[in-house]
Amino acid sequence: MSLISFDHVSIDFGAHPILDSVDLSVARGQKLALIGRNGEGKSTLLKILAGEVPVDDGQIIKQDGIKVAMMKQSAANESESTVRQFLLHALGQVGLALEQYETTDDPDLMADLQHTIDEHDGWQLLHQLDTVISRLKLNAHDVIKSLSGGVRRRINLAAALVQNPDVLLLDEPTNHLDIESILWLQDMVNQLHCAVIFVTHDRTFLRSIANGILELDRGKIYQYDCNYDTYLNRREDRLNAEIKEWERLDKKLSQEEIWVRQGVKARRTRSESRVKDLLDLREQRKSRRTQSGTSKATINVAEASGKKVIVAHNVGFAYDDQVILEGFSSKIMRGDKVGIIGPNGVGKTTLVQLLLGEIEPQQGSVKLGTGIEVAYFDQLKQHINEDDTVQNNLQLGTDFVTINGKPKHVISYLQDFLFNAEKIRGPASVLSGGERSRLMLARLFARPANLIVMDEPTNDLDMETLDLIQDLLFDFQGTLILISHDRDFIDNVCTQTIVFENPTDGVYEVNEYVGGYEDYLRQRRKPVPVQVADKADHNEPAAKQPKPRNKTNKLTFKDKHELEQLPEQIDALETAIAEFNEQMCAPDFYSQDEAIIKQITRDISRLEQDLQKAYDRWDELEAKT
Repeated sequence: MSLISFDHVSIDFGAHPILDSVDLSVARGQKLALIGRNGEGKSTLLKILAGEVPVDDGQIIKQDGIKVAMMKQSAANESESTVRQFLLHALGQVGLALEQYETTDDPDLMADLQHTIDEHDGWQLLHQLDTVISRLKLNAHDVIKSLSGGVRRRINLAAALVQNPDVLLLDEPTNHLDIESILWLQDMVNQLHCAVIFVTHDRTFLRSIANGILELDRGKIYQYDCNYDTYLNRREDRLNAEIKEWERLDKKLSQEEIWVRQGVKARRTRSESRVKDLLDLREQRKSRRTQSGTSKATINVAEASGKKVIVAHNVGFAYDDQVILEGFSSKIMRGDKVGIIGPNGVGKTTLVQLLLGEIEPQQGSVKLGTGIEVAYFDQLKQHINEDDTVQNNLQLGTDFVTINGKPKHVISYLQDFLFNAEKIRGPASVLSGGERSRLMLARLFARPANLIVMDEPTNDLDMETLDLIQDLLFDFQGTLILISHDRDFIDNVCTQTIVFENPTDGVYEVNEYVGGYEDYLRQRRKPVPVQVADKADHNEPAAKQPKPRNKTNKLTFKDKHELEQLPEQIDALETAIAEFNEQMCAPDFYSQDEAIIKQITRDISRLEQDLQKAYDRWDELEAKT
């Protein structure tokens, strides 16, 4: 039996209806991914299901007594409430009873509250609330007003999850979550017995959860009872059939138009009927809604940088007591596409700022190569002028942009990013999250660059735009540094990853791996267990103390000779590592015998250790000079 069903439901906000006489059925246990381009009305459909937006026509039928909970796309309202108070209030009557129970000393009131709590299974809800707070990495005592927009979106997600609803509606739930939290959310949603309808750009998340697809396309809902990959094939078949039907109707319309111009030669009644059919065909053609065009963006590529783009050696950095990096070394070459992975708040953006020279390291060194032109995509999208038009946010004082040596008018360029004339001349303040991201991408790609830095670029984008960006970045001949929690995006774009992992006392290892996210999972290093010496065993020899450093500032003859030889040794090690990395990047590398893969991995690890020792020794000898 359906929990919610639509019967010829319509709603219209402007030139075209958001829903045009649609039917829909949602049953318990269904996990439905809601798919559609930015601006099609996905958030509006969720609000209709939640009862927040009335419809213009048709009927919505809900099973008696069902509870619908929705995670909103906008951040939680600013208030003086703490996170825990906000989530308790989301539980309604039982949440208020729990809040009062924790603060009252009145035994009679406590007894009444206890009855309410027991009746609504409040203690289980409270346990679930505390679990959600922990797993979404929220601080129960933080005041919502003081928190960032990203954290408040996580609070909205928590408020939906704690309610134990019959129908759960999630609007971009993975935005602002790190991979660890996304994996937990995947497991939790998969274990739910309620109906779930969710909007997401994260295809790995979608594939792991969805057992059905709702496609919102030009005012119609197409419901598919299958997984995402099967849906893609069925959708292609549907669109091809639609094109063939339109071609048939266009051909018939053309023939009827010719007949009308030739004059009426048949009996009057038959002619009137045929003219009426022609008018119907004209009306069908006039009201036809075609899909909006595909973005035709291109990247404005600057002249090639030097071969070495960024060389970081033994970098250390900390904010107060929080260590971000410790002994970090990496070499980013021209054409590398580097993904940076790690939990929220661990210091990924700080690492990028160090690599770009925006922050000076406290230990070690970062050297930038020659001829670098940087384009930076900011995850906060702070640099959009809300009070100015979309056009003025891009044009920067001129009506033309130059893309790979060819001038293009600003309006034409923005239309390539699917902005219509009304949006282009309107204020940036009215843009949706996806449209703001598209505007930032338009600005980013208009600047000549050979090093693109993108900090969580996938939030709020529809899947077709994501596909376009993936293709553009894959073909980009320059260098890419990407911070993202989108595992599918990392797999499709990155040639290597830098990962914050295996924390010890709050300090993370920062390790580098060849390939994307799935490659990292196959190669990742396990934390080394700390071995505690047995104090009772007096027969063991005392641990060797490190030799004191030679404190003299003069190089011996042997030191000078060693220093002269080190550059050649380092080049040889780097060449050997590069050759192994090239082997590992080959498409068929992981289809080889497992023993060969392990041997090559061990060889690379040994060479990297030798290279690090060579660099350390070089630093030591250079310091003496």
